[in-house]
Formats: sequence, C-alpha cells, structure tokens
Amino acid sequence: MKYLRIISLIITFLAPFMASAAAAGAFDDVIDLLTIGLNTIIVFLFLVATVIFLFGVVRYISAGGEEDKQAEARNMIMWGIIFLAVMVAVWGFVNIVLDFVFGSEDPFDIRDSLGVPQQ
Repeated sequence: MKYLRIISLIITFLAPFMASAAAAGAFDDVIDLLTIGLNTIIVFLFLVATVIFLFGVVRYISAGGEEDKQAEARNMIMWGIIFLAVMVAVWGFVNIVLDFVFGSEDPFDIRDSLGVPQQ
C-alpha cells in the first residue's frame, strides 16, 4: 500500500509533463532532466566509493601491527574497490542504454556533470 501511494505521487507530479507532451521538446526536456540527474548520482557514488577506499587505506596504514585492525582495513579497501568496479559497470550500462534507446551521438560522459569543459 505504501508503494502504491509513492507511485501515485510520482505519477501526479509527472502528469503535467505528460499533458504537455504534444508541445515540441517537452519529452526532450524530461529526458535531459533525467540524464542530468543520473550524471549527478553517478558522480556522487564514485565519490563515495573513492572515500571508502581511501579511508580503508588510511586505516590500514595507521593500524600499525595489529592484525584485527589491518583485517578490518583490508575489508574496507576490498569493498571500496568492489564499489568502484560496480559503479564503472553501471556507468557503462547507462551508456549502452542511452545510446540504444535514444540513439545519442555523444557518449554519456561523467565530465559533463562536473562542468569540465571539453575540447
């Protein structure tokens, strides 16, 4: 029941976009908004994965010779690497879906969401 309320709320907020779909460019605006949102989320998750990895490295270095602290730090490093690998895979999957569904000529680039100028 809770999910039904959430879905109906989302549909209610998307209804004006759907009603104005006859206007030129309205659907493109929604797709652009979704793409910007995905860019931002993926950049944030890359940042989180990198922080987890680096925090694990710092904990490993500061553990000294204590085996239990080193084991915890190794686990954190391992999970950071796994998280980064999953994020690269998700990034690639989103590229494939965007290219296949929307036929984008420009590949999905993580630098777009950071405001980095391209040449």
